[in-house]
Amino acid sequence: MKKIIFSLFTLFIISSQSIVAAGYIAIYSLNVSDPASYSKSLDNLMNSDWGKSFPATVSLHQYVFNGYDDATHAVVLDYDDAESLGVATELFNDPQFIMHLSETSSMLTNVEESLHMKLISGGSTEPENNGFNTVYRMKVNDPSSYAMAYTELIAELEEAGDIIGTYGLRQNIGGDVNYYSHYAYTSAGSMSQAMESAETLYASEDFAEFSEKVSDNRELISISVLRNIISYSN
Repeated sequence: MKKIIFSLFTLFIISSQSIVAAGYIAIYSLNVSDPASYSKSLDNLMNSDWGKSFPATVSLHQYVFNGYDDATHAVVLDYDDAESLGVATELFNDPQFIMHLSETSSMLTNVEESLHMKLISGGSTEPENNGFNTVYRMKVNDPSSYAMAYTELIAELEEAGDIIGTYGLRQNIGGDVNYYSHYAYTSAGSMSQAMESAETLYASEDFAEFSEKVSDNRELISISVLRNIISYSN
C-alpha cells in the first residue's frame, strides 16, 4: 500500500514539474590552484552587502573523488524559484561581483557551468548531516519512469533509516547535455558515514530491484564525492 501511495505522489510531482519547477541549482565547477586565497575572497564577497542581498544559498565544495574530471572545487547556488534566479543573474553584473571575479581569475580555471531543475528533494537539512555529498551523474532516457523508480527507492531507504542527510534528483537544463541529463545525490555527515551508507545501499534488495527497473533507462556516467567547506544562507 505504501508503494502505491508513493507512486501516486510521484506522478503528482512529475505532472506538476511539467508546469513549474521546485527551484533551481547552478553549479560552477572549478580547478582552483590556491584554495585558501579563493575561499577568503569568496568569504569576503558573501559577507559584503552584495552577498547579504544575494537570493540563494551559496555553498563551496571540494571534490574528494572526481574521476577524470579536472575540477577540484564547486560553487553551488541553490535558488528557490525562477524569480530568485533572475535577480541573481542581474547581480552578476554588479561591480562588487566583477571585482571578485577579477581578484580570483588567476587562482582558477572554469571546468563546467550548468543549471539544473530541482525535481525531487528531501531529507535532513541539519549541517552535521550534510558534510559530504555523493553525486551520481547519468543519462536518462525516460525521466518520468526514472523519477518513479527513484522515489520508490528513496521511500524504502528512508523507512529503513538508511538516509542520513539530504537527497535529490536534478535535471540538467543549461550546460552540456551530451555528458549527462540528470544527477542524483545523497548527503552524510562524514566520509565514513557516506561510505557506510553506500555499502548498505549496494547490498540491499531494494537497490537490486531499483537497478533492474532502470537498467535500460539509465546510463551511469560518473560518481563523485564532495566535501562541503562552507555554506552561506540569507
